[in-house]
Amino acid sequence: MPRNIFRRLVLLTVVPLGGCASAALLPAPAARTVPGATNTLVDEVAGVRVTVQADAWQGSRSVLGQVQPMRVTIDNHSRSTVRVRYGDFALVTAKGRRYPALPPFRVEGELLSPTLSMGLSPFATPGFSYRRFYVAPYFARLYPGVPVYTRSYVLYDPGYYAFWYADFARAVRPSVEVLALALPEGVIEPDGQVSGFLYFRTVDPDAGTLSFRASIVAVHDGTAATGGLVLGEAVMPYVVEKRR
Repeated sequence: MPRNIFRRLVLLTVVPLGGCASAALLPAPAARTVPGATNTLVDEVAGVRVTVQADAWQGSRSVLGQVQPMRVTIDNHSRSTVRVRYGDFALVTAKGRRYPALPPFRVEGELLSPTLSMGLSPFATPGFSYRRFYVAPYFARLYPGVPVYTRSYVLYDPGYYAFWYADFARAVRPSVEVLALALPEGVIEPDGQVSGFLYFRTVDPDAGTLSFRASIVAVHDGTAATGGLVLGEAVMPYVVEKRR
């Protein structure tokens, strides 16, 4: 990601939620990490490699008090086209509490005709990196240089957006910075990669342990009606450290 993107981003006010204690996510002893990067967790399922960083955010520090940004990189070394959809990602505690990935964009409409209902100008430079990645059609106008995947019904989940975007908006007022750095929905072709931020509600400081979970779903013509074929789930464990 170009470092000068931060100088072009216009920051808006973050809505405070209060509270004294915060949570830091640290790699669990059993976590598999990238050699030379002990803060970067990795797992691989069916030829799809997922890496996650819980401490990669370098933007406005106030965001960290409202949401938990996680930098996620997906490398597709399989023979299938793999989808990227917010509903496929979650933080899950040992007691089963789920923190779903929050959609940072407001998308509305029926399954076959979704629209981005936010008055956003196209990003001059995408804040995410990609190779052989196609963005969901309802995001096309935001990323004029990124190729578009035309089948929105494979990616768009109306109910998920209707519920979880409202949750995101209550947590943090979407700034240009937060939106520009977000990982958009789309598909990754074989030998492709995409890397950007997913946002979650802040974790309970007393959660103890949790795991980042990513469902790996292949998109095939024969399974278009159901959105794809689940290949497996990447799981990366964390320890929650309580801080004040």
